[in-house]
Amino acid sequence: MSSKQTLVDIVNLNAEASCLSTKRWLKALEGGIRSELYGILSLYIKADIKITLGIVGSTVAEIEALNPECITLINQHPQNFEILIRPFIHSLSILWSNETFTYNYQLGKRYIESQFENSINWYLPPEFAMRNSHIYELKKLKCEGTFIHPKRVKKDTKSTLPNGVFTLKSIQNTKIPCINFTENYDTYYLDQMQVFRSSISFKEDTIYGWRDGESPLFLPKSVQREEIFIENSRKDFNRIFLSEALVQNNIQDKPTIHSYPQNSLTPWLGNFRLFWFSTEIKNIEKNFKQISNKKQIIFLNLLNSDILSSIEKNDVTVALKQLDNSSTSSYTIKRKERNLDAEEILFIVNNFNEHQIEEYIENATSKFFIKIRARYKAALSVS
Repeated sequence: MSSKQTLVDIVNLNAEASCLSTKRWLKALEGGIRSELYGILSLYIKADIKITLGIVGSTVAEIEALNPECITLINQHPQNFEILIRPFIHSLSILWSNETFTYNYQLGKRYIESQFENSINWYLPPEFAMRNSHIYELKKLKCEGTFIHPKRVKKDTKSTLPNGVFTLKSIQNTKIPCINFTENYDTYYLDQMQVFRSSISFKEDTIYGWRDGESPLFLPKSVQREEIFIENSRKDFNRIFLSEALVQNNIQDKPTIHSYPQNSLTPWLGNFRLFWFSTEIKNIEKNFKQISNKKQIIFLNLLNSDILSSIEKNDVTVALKQLDNSSTSSYTIKRKERNLDAEEILFIVNNFNEHQIEEYIENATSKFFIKIRARYKAALSVS
């Protein structure tokens, strides 16, 4: 009998992460089947193991435009990849209205389901920051479940949360299945990537692990580091899809938690550096229904949570082991401030009509607008 624990490996992939520059992301997409991203995905096929991917809609759009081979690869290997529902933009949705949340969610869902064949109707929320009214909207839209992360809630609340699957009760007596992720799996992953080992162990029989899929791109030799993580984790875990884990759980037997746990906003608003920016967005949002669909699509880009975190959060210094000689040294992962790009979008929304917006997006030559162009076309394709 195997002594390995069961792992549900859930991977958030967000190309707008505050430590990932536009230049670095576009480089990871270059080269078709020889690209970094294709190489990382191929490792899971080579090892014949399973991951449940949560790729933000805007990130999928950029992959479709610049490296569609990756989408083909995922679809050709449903035995290795399962796809979660994500919003179109990686939004800090707790700041925004139900209407904006729903628009972003539905746009992301339509687009992701148009691109991937092996999707599961569970919603992975950006930053684990939702209102209870958002839970109500998810249930109304027939979403089958969502997630929280124990690191994102205060200590007293964390102690009340069950491990793994439970029932979440929200406003209007709304009930929806929810999963509390296994604490420190993300740290285990980063340890494996950075120094090729981890002292972290888990007591749970089934580990619901969450991690950031863009993390290898912050480091040199990304594909090789991801491969080391895969090989090391294979020794400890048997991997299954989220869908397989859910079949093994009877939600009726699980505990009920009242209210979606609230996340601290300090990492995004701690020093109020972009308070003016969020205020301006709220003013535009009040008239969201009145603006055109094309302008709504552009406006969504202003909701990206990493616009705020890239300004509030500091650089990160880690210990990094080298692949060639096993020596370890300090390595600094720098934040990539996104406020200038955000103000460019804000200017367009406030000052351009539809024709001017389309003309500008089509002709802009900056790397940032390569991404905006891909997102715009993708969103229009399912609007």
